[in-house]
Amino acid sequence: MPQLLITFVPSLSMLAAMAVAGVLFQVDMDVMTRDVTATANVHPLTGILSNLGILLWCAAASICAFAAVTLRNVKPGEPFRFLLCSALLSGYLLLDDFFLFHDELAPRYLGVDEKLVYAALGLAVCAYLIAFRRVILHTHFAVLLLALGFLGIAVVMDALLEPWLRRLGHWQYFFEDGAKWLGIASWCSYYVRTSHQLVARR
Repeated sequence: MPQLLITFVPSLSMLAAMAVAGVLFQVDMDVMTRDVTATANVHPLTGILSNLGILLWCAAASICAFAAVTLRNVKPGEPFRFLLCSALLSGYLLLDDFFLFHDELAPRYLGVDEKLVYAALGLAVCAYLIAFRRVILHTHFAVLLLALGFLGIAVVMDALLEPWLRRLGHWQYFFEDGAKWLGIASWCSYYVRTSHQLVARR
């Protein structure tokens, strides 16, 4: 029974949320249920780098959450809280990237400017780094710095340098999304190794 509840409560809730969204926002069901490439009638490789990035966000969030639960059962403490917050932060970044929250949803439905979303996220990340600095300094944090650096470059390109980068044509997306991809890959690499490291210590 517990496994059935864990399985079907979230999945049925998702279907219910889609039905409500369809009625409230007048979105056809096939738009929300069918594959994006089939709906848009585009090449199957469309958005492949973005999709791979989302998979890495998901891997980082899932592994951190699993490691946090493992530590909670063994010896809860600061490493547990670090992994739990890392899972939540990675989960937010996953949802933001997957649903284009800062690009589309926040400005369109909440009236929140994209730069404000970036600023709030930046403050949250700074608070996270300060709060867990002791744990982070005992890990291979150079990879995390690389992740933050690449993601920061992608944000600057998107939010500030876009008018100048347009001169590059379609190569603009190669550099902007390439920096983002390297940041996500570094992020996932850091949290996979760190999760293993913290669990192995216990």
